[in-house]
Amino acid sequence: MHIATADDDGYARVSDHVPNRIPKIAHNNNATHSTSATQTSGASSGIKCNHLQHDSNGSGLVTSAAFRPRSKNLDLATGGTDCTVCLWDVNRPRRPSTTFLIEKDEEEGVNQICNPPIVHSLSWSPSGRLLAAGLGDGSTQIMQVEGRKLLDRCRLRNGHDSAVASVLFPQFGGVGSSHVVAEDRLMVSGGNDGSILLWDLGANLSSKAIDPSTMFADSSAENADGGDTSIDEAMEDLSIGGGEPTILFGMRHGKKPNWIVNSNASDPVLSNSLFIADTSNDITVYILPRS
Repeated sequence: MHIATADDDGYARVSDHVPNRIPKIAHNNNATHSTSATQTSGASSGIKCNHLQHDSNGSGLVTSAAFRPRSKNLDLATGGTDCTVCLWDVNRPRRPSTTFLIEKDEEEGVNQICNPPIVHSLSWSPSGRLLAAGLGDGSTQIMQVEGRKLLDRCRLRNGHDSAVASVLFPQFGGVGSSHVVAEDRLMVSGGNDGSILLWDLGANLSSKAIDPSTMFADSSAENADGGDTSIDEAMEDLSIGGGEPTILFGMRHGKKPNWIVNSNASDPVLSNSLFIADTSNDITVYILPRS
């Protein structure tokens, strides 16, 4: 088991040991977190820790890190304020396997002019084939792994009016018709504009997956007389997807989402649900309709 941390000093740190208990540390109101202290503590306890220097110039922050699922190697993606995404083999931490520079969008618009495409969040698709990066200009970059390289697949624009704070390929699990299953085609993005969008990435990116637009359309018909009102209202604007990426529907959350996670389809209490942690003290749960 490994744990990765993204730090403000331009490094991602990967440890091969996750302690069962966190030792008590004396708190000092005037003390600040020290990177060197963390390194010393790890060394003295015999815990192996690899230091991945995401930003070679040392001026950027590492904002997100995500392990790649279903990989033969221990692959880790990191993204930062230098507008790059790096793919690492953690067992060979000296340099990244590949670096993907996200270019500034040349299309006109306030977000593109004022905000660089810094990486706020990363998420791997369930197959480990696609990687999504939520960007500061309001778009989402979709990359594909081929060999040891990250390749450009598409850029999702015109969804959010401000930075994309969190992206997620929801891994609901489940295999029956009553479960939300879309493999690599269903993606969620949350923006600083307070909106949550569900995307169908389309058959051009993942042709073997279940078409989530058809799945949600069936759910809309079944739940027309009940269920979550906001979901039902959003379903009225559902666009049936095809080859190109499209927005299935959106939810007006209202607050900036800091992180999004999901529950499994087989969860006995809240199945097929999105959990939104935002700038308030509350965690909001959205239960998605089932086909």
